[in-house]
Amino acid sequence: MATPKPNAAPLTLAELIAQATGTSVLHCYQCGRCAAGCPQNQPGAMEISPTRVMRLLQLEAAFVDDPARADGFARRALQSPTPWLCLGCQACTTRCPQGVDIAGAMDVLRGQALQRGLAAKDRRSGDIRTFHQQFLAKALRRGRIEELPLILRYKLARGHWRQDAALGPAMLRRGKLKLKNSHSADTRQVLKAIDDLRRSPRGGP
Repeated sequence: MATPKPNAAPLTLAELIAQATGTSVLHCYQCGRCAAGCPQNQPGAMEISPTRVMRLLQLEAAFVDDPARADGFARRALQSPTPWLCLGCQACTTRCPQGVDIAGAMDVLRGQALQRGLAAKDRRSGDIRTFHQQFLAKALRRGRIEELPLILRYKLARGHWRQDAALGPAMLRRGKLKLKNSHSADTRQVLKAIDDLRRSPRGGP
């Protein structure tokens, strides 16, 4: 994996994505098939479409000789809620005629947004980040995920106590929520996977 030389210009987001996914967002020709197939790209959901995110990454790369302007395009992509709303369903990646791993690009953008302190600050994005963090914390601590403690910790962190509360009793009756915790003593593989991810261009959780 290529690394920037001392005093060299930092890698663009497009270059980081290419390292992580093996595909280049520069190959995107804005056909819009990713946006058309995205289940989250609905009115009132995504602020900007995946297609527009790809364009911002291309513009950062195009204006690399104008750092201030390039940084503006990069910030626009990193501060957008769109990467956080991505489901990782791979519909965009599958539909791309250029073979760009758009879902993988969104993963890189999430990691970079966190590293640079530019993650979207809207409530939905914050909810998703908190849930991911609580999920990973549980997995690293016990090796397994218990739904009830996970949801309780998430709601404690975000304050959504009433949201979906009416579903709890019905889920308990149907055995969808278990009160007895399970445990996996060996979490070494999970820890190694997280450490590998932190070292990758995607940035890790």
